[in-house]
Amino acid sequence: MADSRVCTLPKVRVDEETKHKIRETLNHIKDLSRQIDEGKEEVYIPNLDDVPRVYNLKTPLLDSDTYFICYQGIQSLCHIHPYSPESFLRGALTPVSIGQHQIWLESDSHQNLEHHLATLKTTANIRKIVCFGLGTLRRLSDDEYTRTHTQHAAVETMVASLAKRGLNGSQEIKCYAQDLEYDEVDQEFLRSIGITTLKDPKGFLEVDEHGLVFSVCPDTPVKQIVTDLHWPAAMIWDTVSPSEKNQTEMFPRLKKDKKGGLWKSHWPITDPDSERVRQMIKHYAHAQLEDSDGYFGNLTIYMKCEELSNGN
Repeated sequence: MADSRVCTLPKVRVDEETKHKIRETLNHIKDLSRQIDEGKEEVYIPNLDDVPRVYNLKTPLLDSDTYFICYQGIQSLCHIHPYSPESFLRGALTPVSIGQHQIWLESDSHQNLEHHLATLKTTANIRKIVCFGLGTLRRLSDDEYTRTHTQHAAVETMVASLAKRGLNGSQEIKCYAQDLEYDEVDQEFLRSIGITTLKDPKGFLEVDEHGLVFSVCPDTPVKQIVTDLHWPAAMIWDTVSPSEKNQTEMFPRLKKDKKGGLWKSHWPITDPDSERVRQMIKHYAHAQLEDSDGYFGNLTIYMKCEELSNGN
């Protein structure tokens, strides 16, 4: 015989103070959404001390759809990063914050990248951008968050600059990205901004004479693989060493210790050069990317300056 008893949940009593806080939170999110939708040049977001902080949304190159609300969990709000405690103490953290391209667009690195893509001598016809090693977007530490998100934002700059110069032949520039760290959230977000994620080795199979390869400190020998598969129209990747003796098995990186001082850290080169790579770049005009902001490291822009066969 079927059990006719009805399962009821216990009633939870919510006091007036809690109700008030819930209403405040909802109104706060609604108000921030309204400010963004109205195209405000500035929005106000209170920090943990309920002190309003001003965020400038005035970007001449992008519209208000560029901005979105980022939500922080209580764990990240209460965690003081040992390398940047001042960001917490000055009230930079907010339960709801604005994610934006503003910092990238105003950076010297952005201006330098845009300048070289507009002026570097080339005979290339670029119809796609294939990215390697840009990393997952879910990292939380200040340095990784900035670098990873900025590297993906730079793809948008590349598309706009190449199209403005006419190097795409009036065709749509397709964007692909391959990284082992991408999860479903990364894939969905990148798809929303026009970047298709690919699993290994499909990224390498997309590289052809009409592709620009964008690679930042990958954990795969991208330069050697690309050289042996197909010479692309352009590359933006770790600067190729002029000779084998200048490239050691380990290379130094400056890191901060817990007291804020700098010390040298070493790890193995995972994307080494080779003599074939050095021979290939002789057919490309090149320019060093000045990265005073520290978003990319030691990158050089290489653009094909004469018609090539596969070179193999």
